[in-house]
Amino acid sequence: MKCSYCQQAIIRNLTVKELLFPFLLESSELCPLCQKMFQPIKAGCEKCQKEVITGVCHECKRWQKLYPSYDFHQEAIFKYNDGFAEWIEQYKYLGHFELRKTFAPRVKKLLKHDSNAIVCPIPLSEKRQQTRGFNQVEAILSEADIAYECLLKRKLDTTAQAKKTREERLLMPQPFEVNLDKNKIMNQEIILVDDVYTTGRTMFYAAECLLPYRPKKIRTFTLAR
Repeated sequence: MKCSYCQQAIIRNLTVKELLFPFLLESSELCPLCQKMFQPIKAGCEKCQKEVITGVCHECKRWQKLYPSYDFHQEAIFKYNDGFAEWIEQYKYLGHFELRKTFAPRVKKLLKHDSNAIVCPIPLSEKRQQTRGFNQVEAILSEADIAYECLLKRKLDTTAQAKKTREERLLMPQPFEVNLDKNKIMNQEIILVDDVYTTGRTMFYAAECLLPYRPKKIRTFTLAR
């Protein structure tokens, strides 16, 4: 098996379970060196996982004031460090589509048990989708065998978030609108999925579009925070 990031051969001893049931082997796996590049996020803010925070962080308290009826909860896998920034540059901006496999097993493990929830990837504009050639979140979900529905579409083609300052991100206009029969949202549990959570502005705008149609619950999930 090759590393799903650096493509170097992985040499390790198989477990007894893997020898007896080879179908349990992951279709993609990170080598030990690449594993060290990505740091699992530690417990922090009870709302968004911001590290070194007890209780609710200042940012989430501000979101609570703006969206008092929205009981939000954000979950991420990794800390946004230099290793993750390098990976997302290779995958998202340089178009290395094969890297959709890198974290697919982790995403599958975390989202598969929510079989009753509607998984909704954050959409790209048509222009950016054509330029990039793929939606980076949809590609990962497909690789992880997670069914999803595009509840939203992007009505504005805004500047890439990575190119904006924190203040510019918070001040961006609402870029989304509902994309399908609104009755499908009512009383449903929805998981909004994106690659990175930074200020939360994108996720809260996405939730803002769905909240008027009374979903049972909206949670957000990202690879990194």
